[in-house]
Amino acid sequence: MKILLISFHFPPDAPIAATRAPKFARYLLDAGHDVRVLCARDPQPHVAHELDIDPDRVIRTDWRDLGAIPGAVLDRLAPGRGTGGGEADAAAPEPLVAAPSPPRPSLRSRLGRFYDSAVCRPDRRAGWHPFALRAARRTFARWTPDLVYATCPPHSVAPVARDVARLAGVPFVVEFRDRWALDAYSNHPDWRQALDRRQEAALLAEAAGIVTVSPLWAESYRARYDAERVAVAMNGFDPDDYPPERAVVPAMGPEGIELLFAGALYPGRRDPRALFAALALLGEEARRVRVTMLGKDLGPAVAMAREAGVSDSLALLPPEPHRAIVDRQYAADALLMLQWNDERDAGTVPGKLFECIGARRPVIATGWERGVAGRMIAERGLGIIANDPALLAEHIKGLLARKRRDGIIEPLPLSVRDGLTRHEQFAALDPFLRRAAGGEAARVAAQ
Repeated sequence: MKILLISFHFPPDAPIAATRAPKFARYLLDAGHDVRVLCARDPQPHVAHELDIDPDRVIRTDWRDLGAIPGAVLDRLAPGRGTGGGEADAAAPEPLVAAPSPPRPSLRSRLGRFYDSAVCRPDRRAGWHPFALRAARRTFARWTPDLVYATCPPHSVAPVARDVARLAGVPFVVEFRDRWALDAYSNHPDWRQALDRRQEAALLAEAAGIVTVSPLWAESYRARYDAERVAVAMNGFDPDDYPPERAVVPAMGPEGIELLFAGALYPGRRDPRALFAALALLGEEARRVRVTMLGKDLGPAVAMAREAGVSDSLALLPPEPHRAIVDRQYAADALLMLQWNDERDAGTVPGKLFECIGARRPVIATGWERGVAGRMIAERGLGIIANDPALLAEHIKGLLARKRRDGIIEPLPLSVRDGLTRHEQFAALDPFLRRAAGGEAARVAAQ
């Protein structure tokens, strides 16, 4: 089957967490499908990832950042007074939780937020749409897919996939790694969220299939749309990245432990406050714990550690390529997963959980304990998910004692990985995609 995979981000230039799309492309090729990838040429600074498919299969296009337009216009009208265009300009959405007693936003900032809600729909990458369609037309002159597959976010990829599929006269499938209209992390006003629900419903009414990475989210989509058009494929891990025979060589000696976090923070929702409070309860023992955090915009963690009085335990590092992060995961004594302790986050199953499972390192998590991720941690014996600093402190004490006694925190049993490789998760999609493609592709596959 010929499949056009549409993903805004694609290696080598992609955010630290953008691993699912390239792994899925690799899986489809290995499964015998003819795959092309349509993606944006992103000028933003990202960590370089390895591109492990033929670059001739990747179609890269320019794009326009809609969110940068107001700043650029105002800079021309009032030079020297604006912030300029780009990801950090005033048109960008506000942080999820503002700092205590924030100053009143400027008129420019308020106008920027209104513009973002009114114009940047579904998001500021909507400016990619005309560039993607032009590239698709050129591609279809020599190669036409049987199916278009969009992976979101950014959710502006979904309208691109629908219109590209119309050009080709083929069905399309939309994958949600994060939700669109029902995103619990949305900062948009109610009127904008209502528009998102309407736009999502209209678009998905035309889709041949809906894929999600969470069983709980799948229930929600099945309730709102045709249940037969919904499939689940969790993120999984790649055994080539996480060989089971790899030995653990701790980064720290027997007198200390390293807790590793790689990703993004959302202050007030996903942050290390409970962890730092737990370290504060350890007293002098906290000096034996090093919390290493990799990623962008981790400044809030510094303030939180200082507030808890455990600044000496925190080490911040810039983003690194995935292969380097894997090395750090194997060397860490436990891996941190910081989620939101709210029922609205119950369906979130972060990709980093599967990396913890692949590396077989113990997990220390915060977040909604009765959610999908919380149940996986408990049922598979991966570690602890808790929000009470006292419980977290007791668990960390136990790790310190084991490390001092044995000199190492032994890997989790190999059985924790059962059924959770990317190949096993993606394999469930193959018959689903053939049904979605229908027509000649399904008939040939059946033969």
